[in-house]
Amino acid sequence: MKLKVEECKELSEVEIIIKCPEKNTHIDQLVAAINTHFTNLLGKRDGENIIINLENIYYFEAVENRVYAYEAESVYEVPYKIQELVDSLGSTSFLQSSRTMILNISKVSKIKSLVNGRIMAELDNGEKTIITRVYAQDLKKRIKQEVKK
Repeated sequence: MKLKVEECKELSEVEIIIKCPEKNTHIDQLVAAINTHFTNLLGKRDGENIIINLENIYYFEAVENRVYAYEAESVYEVPYKIQELVDSLGSTSFLQSSRTMILNISKVSKIKSLVNGRIMAELDNGEKTIITRVYAQDLKKRIKQEVKK
């Protein structure tokens, strides 16, 4: 693999071009990592609007008709619905893990199969969450891809 960085003063934002002989899971993972790193969302904490980077978010969760973004030590309310986030985060390291939760699989450190096809995932910060059986197969597939990096 070759990596080349060119400075171009005429550009107003970073442009990344990936040239490859064929698109594969490694390329897809690279695209997801780049998209996660360069994507920001608006969140609200203590009445203030704050720009948060997707890379720092462990998961999104819907609670009582509100959606929250959880970082290691901070929680933000975000002005999106879970389905809007699922649709817009498709090319990132986020994956829906239940009807009310979207998980950043790059923050998962351990997984354990449970009864009824569910999965318990432990995050880097020690927090544990359950992935329902509806989403378990998608998670297993993505985790295997992440491990192959």
